[in-house]
Amino acid sequence: MRTTDVCKAIQVKHFDCNLAIFIAGALLVWSNIASADTWNGFDVRNALVPVAAIERGGPPRDGIPTIDHPRFTTAGYADWLHADDRVLGIYRNGVARAYPIAILNWHEIVNDTIGGEPVTVTYCPLCGSGVAFQSEVNGRKLRFAVSGLLYNSDVLLYDRETESLWSQILGKAVTGKLKGVALQ
Repeated sequence: MRTTDVCKAIQVKHFDCNLAIFIAGALLVWSNIASADTWNGFDVRNALVPVAAIERGGPPRDGIPTIDHPRFTTAGYADWLHADDRVLGIYRNGVARAYPIAILNWHEIVNDTIGGEPVTVTYCPLCGSGVAFQSEVNGRKLRFAVSGLLYNSDVLLYDRETESLWSQILGKAVTGKLKGVALQ
């Protein structure tokens, strides 16, 4: 439906319709200018990585749900898991965990606690990289989520506490309050 048809349908005078179209266009241009350095709600100005290498990945911020309270079963009861299925494995503080790629493909981030230590397990389906981090910085536990952004085709995480963007591959914050801080 053309804009003029919409104006006729709601019985707006031609002059008023043109004014409304002009105002709507101006607002659209202004919102694009105002948000040129904002991607999915994140300010990427002064990022530690080239802004030109940051891309929208498709889903919006939090469009891919994280797993914040994972439940585990023993290998014997995981009859849906096949012997040749890939997992990200962690052995930490005397505890062994396996995170199936079949689940990480759909969630990308698991916020977990292993032996009392906060850990974040990440997986990027686009490039197939899996990395686990201690998710505590300066005594503060961070909970990570999916930003919907990519850097060099790899997932950019964000922490819910400061909304800093983190590069999975670099293992450090590239924007925000924690910019430059590295995860272990």
